[in-house]
Amino acid sequence: MRQGTITREDATVDYMRRGGGPPLLFIPGGSGHGGVLERLAAQLADAYDVVTMSSRVASPQQPGTVLGDQHPKVHAEDAAGLIESLFDEAPIVVGFSSGAVTTLELLARHPEHARFAVVHEPPLVHLLPEAARLRAELGSVRDRARAEDFAGAGAALAALMIDTNIRFEAPAVRRFGTWADDYAGTAPEAPTPELLELMGRLSELQPLFLEHMLVQFTGCEPDLAALEAQADRLIPAVGVDSRKDLPFQTTAALASRLGLPLTELPGGHLGSVDRPTQFGSALGSLLNESIGLVPPQ
Repeated sequence: MRQGTITREDATVDYMRRGGGPPLLFIPGGSGHGGVLERLAAQLADAYDVVTMSSRVASPQQPGTVLGDQHPKVHAEDAAGLIESLFDEAPIVVGFSSGAVTTLELLARHPEHARFAVVHEPPLVHLLPEAARLRAELGSVRDRARAEDFAGAGAALAALMIDTNIRFEAPAVRRFGTWADDYAGTAPEAPTPELLELMGRLSELQPLFLEHMLVQFTGCEPDLAALEAQADRLIPAVGVDSRKDLPFQTTAALASRLGLPLTELPGGHLGSVDRPTQFGSALGSLLNESIGLVPPQ
């Protein structure tokens, strides 16, 4: 594995690279540390040149750098800059949660920078009928964090993510590979000591995420007309265990608006982190089948 950093005009962005083959870029969720996807990256490195980027929030910055409110369009520009620096051709881009929002902005603004894009559960609340209420509740979570009630903010956010009201059904649901044949009864993989240590360090970024990313990313409104123009290169994906979660419904709403099928993958919202072997196998099948349909950019 190789590690590196690119320098943007006002921030730095770290990345990790491994493997060889067609280029593949992972954009992680949450505050955006690429280390949480390392087990998944290892699953695909035999077939792909896998780069996992860390956001400017999760990358060490120069002294004096002030990280205020974050915006998906800025993170998309960071991803575009990284692609221009590292790849000779447009990579497949796979984004998770807030990273999926970044990926949608990248595809809408710079379609030439993505061979195709997989977006796993982007939490775009504006697509739901009760968007105003959800925005208000997410704003309340941010306010609690700014009042330094981080435990209360985290608990309120976790409760908000539970959603049993099925409002959107995608035109079709599909799966790639045979992972579902023996999925029932399986459990998430135990975290490695390295992942546990990383998660402990990332807890320090939670206040920044709650105060400066949560509202901006969940409230993002990507250009749906631009995305519709690239619909043949966009794959909305959800976790098979996510049906009672809000990000499942936002992703189903996106698929419905664009007339696209939903692709199911193992696990829930964090399937890429806590089921990396199953998730990697399913994602590999998805990529291997899709890559022949979209020529290099």
